Amino acid sequence: MKITLLFLALAAISHPFAHAGQSDREAAKSAQMHYLRGMLLERRGAYTEALQAYDLAFSSDPESAVICGQAAELSIEAGLMDKAGLWTGRLIKLAPNKAQSHILLGRVQWARGKMEAAQASFEAALKIDPLSAESIFSLGTLLSLRSPQKARELLEHFLEQNPALAAEAHFQIAKLDLQANNLRDAQFHLKQVIALEADGESLPARYALAQTYELQHSTDAALDAYLEILKLEPQNVPLINHIGQMYFLKGQWDEMRAHFEMAKAVSAGDPAANHWLALHAERRGDFASAAAYLKASSALKGEPALHLRLSYYLTQAGLLDEAVAVLEAAYKRWPANDQVAYFLALGYEDLKKEGRAINILRRITQLKPEYRDARYQLAVLLEKKGKIEEAEKEFRLLLSHKPDDASVLNYLGYSLGDRGLKLAEAENLVRQALRLDPENGAYLDSLGWIHFKQGKSTEAAADLLKALEILPEDETVWEHLGDVYAGMGRKLEAWRHWKRAESLYPAAAPAPRKSARLEPELASEQLGVYYLDYLSKVQGGIRKLSGICEISGRVGGQPFKYSAILTFKGPDDLDVDILGPLFTPVFRIRLNKEGFLMDPLQMPGVPQELVLEAASSTFSALREYLSGRIFSLRPATYKKQWRSRRIEAPGWQLYLDKPARRADNLNSLSRPAYRLRLGEFSRYKGRHIPRSIAMTGRGFSLDISFDQINIDFD
Repeated sequence: MKITLLFLALAAISHPFAHAGQSDREAAKSAQMHYLRGMLLERRGAYTEALQAYDLAFSSDPESAVICGQAAELSIEAGLMDKAGLWTGRLIKLAPNKAQSHILLGRVQWARGKMEAAQASFEAALKIDPLSAESIFSLGTLLSLRSPQKARELLEHFLEQNPALAAEAHFQIAKLDLQANNLRDAQFHLKQVIALEADGESLPARYALAQTYELQHSTDAALDAYLEILKLEPQNVPLINHIGQMYFLKGQWDEMRAHFEMAKAVSAGDPAANHWLALHAERRGDFASAAAYLKASSALKGEPALHLRLSYYLTQAGLLDEAVAVLEAAYKRWPANDQVAYFLALGYEDLKKEGRAINILRRITQLKPEYRDARYQLAVLLEKKGKIEEAEKEFRLLLSHKPDDASVLNYLGYSLGDRGLKLAEAENLVRQALRLDPENGAYLDSLGWIHFKQGKSTEAAADLLKALEILPEDETVWEHLGDVYAGMGRKLEAWRHWKRAESLYPAAAPAPRKSARLEPELASEQLGVYYLDYLSKVQGGIRKLSGICEISGRVGGQPFKYSAILTFKGPDDLDVDILGPLFTPVFRIRLNKEGFLMDPLQMPGVPQELVLEAASSTFSALREYLSGRIFSLRPATYKKQWRSRRIEAPGWQLYLDKPARRADNLNSLSRPAYRLRLGEFSRYKGRHIPRSIAMTGRGFSLDISFDQINIDFD
């Protein structure tokens, strides 16, 4: 069909050959050839070459208005207004009585900012052809900026006279309403367009209607409109992403994720879809998936910031080596990017590659001396590596530019004081930091430690006790206070504070066992009491505990597994609700001051007495632990053997873990076969809370594993 139309167009520029001379026939043939070539080039998007072909065609047929019109249209479309002006000038001379000639001239004048001339040209076109839709819409669009009311009247009159072109008229009127912020009127006209036009042709109106709903903050209506458009454009990735973002605003996470996954199915590397999916995974705490989405983004290779985010996700997912590898690749590609370099240095520090970190930080501070974070981190690393003179130089340079930086004042003061260097100045530096931030526990700890180094133990203890009020879970403050008490000869206080420090160290960190130095000097009976008192502080004091758990094990050789809710209200009430389908309680266990109660539970081949024995012994022992009564037993004796440490108290043996931070095995002395084992500890408010509890006894084993726990302490 296109080829047929093309040859019809060629026929329009041909001259009759019956009485033409040979030269005329040759010129016409040349014009046809160049015109055909120009149209083919135009369809391919080769606009410059197409215009050159039209020039050649016109040189062969300088009387052809068709060639002028085609070249003028293309010049306008390509934004070549000088050429467009030339062609429209020729066109007006050749076809002054054609409406299209004046329309094209008006478009060129409009593009050049000659609004009055453009209006006159459109009005001239309309005068020549009063029913010209293109003249009406061109003039209406121009007048919408200069005289909106006149444009509306023109379009409404056209709508009355030309019902066959109502859709376009409604669309133009809707644009006027949108310009005037008359959203409801615009919506009426846009709906008329949608009703009148075929689905594919109504897309501009559908998009405009959806946007009016968004301007009204009618999210549901806008979403419905976009979903209708999606049926027509199921592969439109920007549209799918926009719908996903709207579901994000509504908090409908499943729908949001489904649409971004739909966008990825169309374009796997789409940056927007992968960005939002990564954020959603981050929100769920699924950092491995967040990293996978960022890796898939086609924007990753060109954006340093995405490499930083990817390294963060990988770090949070526990993939530190891979996170650093991402930063290394980014640093190689963007060596001048100080953010990439800085975070790579932090990554090297985490990997214990301090030398590499220092080298990078030195390079950053050389290229960008004002980068305080990099210089501060450099100073900290130099101090940790024992290069105190170099570290001091960097700290003092930081202070020269910002003398009231409390963090730098404290760090330098502590670093000097910890080494016994320049103690008077060290104290002054820390006091300056405290004047800036009087309630900072870390600064109070620094001051106390410097006082200790100065031999001022009383002042040191007072400073550190105040620091503990602010930082009750800081192992360094507890350890420092233990050192001070040891220096004062107060061995019991020293032992207690050192033990608390040991309990607060991260599980993977080797805590210094300073408390062990004093233990040989203490009697086993005295040390047993001290240990129980310590354990009551780090494992006891539970007022209320509740959590969903799984209870499994064997009784009389028969396996079992239940979901349950366990609730403890100190000091005596412990309830277990065994759950059936839909979390409906199917039977209960109660333990309180009055005794032990349990709904009947039939296990084939297992005596009911053994079932009761297993449950009562397990939950009675657990209650003794949760209530903290087991830590108040007296007398108590500490016993150390080659491979174990334990405290023996009336009725119980409490075995300590290897670093002696907590009790993890409780053995009954009255019934030697009964043992309560505690595991999978997590720390909460300075306490060690087991998430796994196991009880073994004659003929049974029972495991309790918590999915989640809620705890209140005394």
